[in-house]
Amino acid sequence: MQNVDKINLKKILILIGTLAVIFAIILSIYSHKANAQEPKKPSPDSAVASKGLVEVNMTVIGVDPIKNELETRLQFELKGIYKKGPTYPAQDLLMTVNGANVEDSEITFKEGKPMIVPALKFNLIKGKINNYPFDTHIAKVAISIDPLASIGKKFAPFELNPVPLEFKFHADVPGFDISYKPLAENSSIFIYIDVWATRSLPVKFFALVIIVIMWVLSIMALLLALKVMQSGKLPEVGMLSWTAVMLFAFPAIRNAQPGVPPVGTASDFLSFFWTEIIVVIALVIIGSCWLKRYHPPIDD
Repeated sequence: MQNVDKINLKKILILIGTLAVIFAIILSIYSHKANAQEPKKPSPDSAVASKGLVEVNMTVIGVDPIKNELETRLQFELKGIYKKGPTYPAQDLLMTVNGANVEDSEITFKEGKPMIVPALKFNLIKGKINNYPFDTHIAKVAISIDPLASIGKKFAPFELNPVPLEFKFHADVPGFDISYKPLAENSSIFIYIDVWATRSLPVKFFALVIIVIMWVLSIMALLLALKVMQSGKLPEVGMLSWTAVMLFAFPAIRNAQPGVPPVGTASDFLSFFWTEIIVVIALVIIGSCWLKRYHPPIDD
């Protein structure tokens, strides 16, 4: 009997090790291929930038794949002919941006007023949230700034040329690795980039740990049920309650994954659906054995 128990324990350990290796391979395959290495930034043309430029600092403050939104904040620093103060333009400026929450895609900055904009939201145009935790999302960002003629003032030295831009990117959103890639249209007077957001390595690792936990517990429940069936003995009530609790605990464990969307993700197909079925089968086996073998005491 002890030899049989040792063999079963060895099989369980081998199974756990195999599952760990499989999920480690899956994690390495689905890891983000283009992680946050900042691409080369095009510098403004030296002849134009010598007169002045506007430094645009973009900070990503939130990613919501369920709403398909990327939320950012913009800060500006003016230099040269465009500067009346650190963030106060010397001339009316018009910023064109493809923000989802910007009316007519235009924001006007008045001369001598601070260049302050609300949080900008951009649509995530690519990416499938159901691939969680291996989902990757992309948002396109387009920004340009042009001078506006002030009434009663000479327009020089601004002329009608677009404002040279210098772009800086920052992102530190918990649960996501975020980077950006300049597109072909990106230049010193037009910011046109793709912002990439993918789940961070800790999120992927935690999701895979949850997957392994559910598989191990469900297989243990099934092995216990098979042993009860083969033993011919009356199963203890504790076995029934333990298996039943596991059936209702798995949804809570599944929802403990960080940023997990509603049911139907890749992680659900890797574990949740199947482990729930296995637990139900184990519960049915143990319950059937209890009903078949239980004999109430006969009163004298």
